[in-house]
Amino acid sequence: MERGRKQRLSWKVNLYKGLQRLSGHDPSGALKFFQIALEACPVYERKELARILYFTGITLRKIGLYDSAVKSWNAARRVCKSPLYRTYVKRFSNEYGMARQAHPELDDWRAFYSIQIGKYLKTKKTHSFGTLAEQDMIRDLIFDAWQDLIRSGRLLGKTAKEKLKEFHNHEIIFPYFFVPETLSMSLGQVARERQGMRLCPCGSGLPFHLCCGRRQGGWDALGGKL
Repeated sequence: MERGRKQRLSWKVNLYKGLQRLSGHDPSGALKFFQIALEACPVYERKELARILYFTGITLRKIGLYDSAVKSWNAARRVCKSPLYRTYVKRFSNEYGMARQAHPELDDWRAFYSIQIGKYLKTKKTHSFGTLAEQDMIRDLIFDAWQDLIRSGRLLGKTAKEKLKEFHNHEIIFPYFFVPETLSMSLGQVARERQGMRLCPCGSGLPFHLCCGRRQGGWDALGGKL
């Protein structure tokens, strides 16, 4: 019984350790403990779950993962309706639900890129690039398509919602790559795949099932506007 109680409260211990690392200017170390706390925290502890997501967002921003930080704060806001989380989302995110950029056109470009890269990766079994050459080629194709869209003038005077519709409707003919992707993985990556610990492709550093994959769990916690 005592052992079970300790296991149920382990998320609190890991949250405390994460806060210690964060205050000690070790965000990478803090993120590891926040990940464990997030996974172990019961769903019914909504205020505490939101608190973990809030500090996870702060940590991700310190590491430089700005979009992932916004996702985490947005998740906290959805779990617990606190003015604090709403303030962070409003301050650091743009109309697309992504990290705010220095110029509105950069916000548009990053939204377009995110949608198009998502379309491409959905066609792949691993939802990831097999080689750097493949990644570079797809990025260049998307950028060329973006320049064509800008030159067409179809975005002029449109709201973010109307632009999103354009981004989703814009079709790019991507090449088909046949790459033995499992061979390009490290042994550690293969092991994570087999254990269900594949890292989220959004770049948060979190396991997929704790980040974007958690949207499939029912409460859409980490969902953005895109």
